[in-house]
Formats: sequence, structure tokens, C-alpha cells
Amino acid sequence: MSKVRRGGDARYDEALGRLIAERFRQLWSALPRALDPDDTEAVHDIRVASRRLRAAMDVGIDCFPATWFRPLHQLAKDVTSSLGEVRDREVLLAHFQEERASAPPAESAGIDRLIVRLSTELEHHRREMEISLTEIQSSPMLDESARRFGKAARPLPVSPATSSEAVS
Repeated sequence: MSKVRRGGDARYDEALGRLIAERFRQLWSALPRALDPDDTEAVHDIRVASRRLRAAMDVGIDCFPATWFRPLHQLAKDVTSSLGEVRDREVLLAHFQEERASAPPAESAGIDRLIVRLSTELEHHRREMEISLTEIQSSPMLDESARRFGKAARPLPVSPATSSEAVS
């Protein structure tokens, strides 16, 4: 755990460090699921995990040395960003597929075109997300988060029974 940077309350910094470590654990544990195209809730779950991590890190920006904290904070932002385009398309696609089922015939062709366009965009953004998340997984950031926030920042071991519960 780091020393207090600006002479603040060490107990606060330690508690915040533990919270950030737990948020990193949730992020790292959920990350592999986002690469599974069959897991329909994975992108949402990891996006939630990354946003929770970002929120904790936003609070801690003055508690930890910027030289190592900023790159980790940027990582959280990058994860959220890489997932946003995919999640947006997933939500829109589900909405228009539902609308298509009850749409009047005059609107069906237009909705079909939107569905095709959104599906194509989703495939494109999913490929970009997979590249980004694969790079993040192979980067030294997992080790760096554990080095700075302790072993609690490491991912939970993945087992079939707990893999979908990683973010809950």
C-alpha cells in the first residue's frame, strides 16, 4: 500500500486502497467473459465493474502518487470506453428487434435496415473491443495493480460455477 501523498488521513487512504483493490479484482475477474460473444451479459458486467473502479479511483486521485496512479486510472477509463460502443449497439439492437416483432408492415423494412446496420456496427466494435481487451490482458497492468494495491487486486480464480457471478 502506498504512503499518503498530501498528508491526508492514512486510514482513509488505506481504506480507499482496499476498495480500489477489490474493484480491480472485479474488473480482472470479469474481463475474460467480455471476450465470449455468447455471454450476453458480459459486456454489461465488465462495464459496471470498470465504472465502479473509475469512481473509486476518481475519489483517490489525490491520495496516491500520480506517477503510478494515473496510468492505472487511465486503464480503467480505457476499459470503460472500449466497452461502451459495443454495449450501446447491443442495447439498440435488442430494442429494434423487439420493435420489429410488433411493427406495422410499413415500418418493417426501415427497422430491418436499422437492424442490419446495427449488427454490422456491433461486429466492428466488438472486434475493436476484443483487440483492446486482449492488449490490456497481456499488459503489465494486472501486475502493476497488484503491486500498488496488494494481492487483493488480483482476479479471482475462474470456475464454471462462479464465472458469471464475478461482478455481482
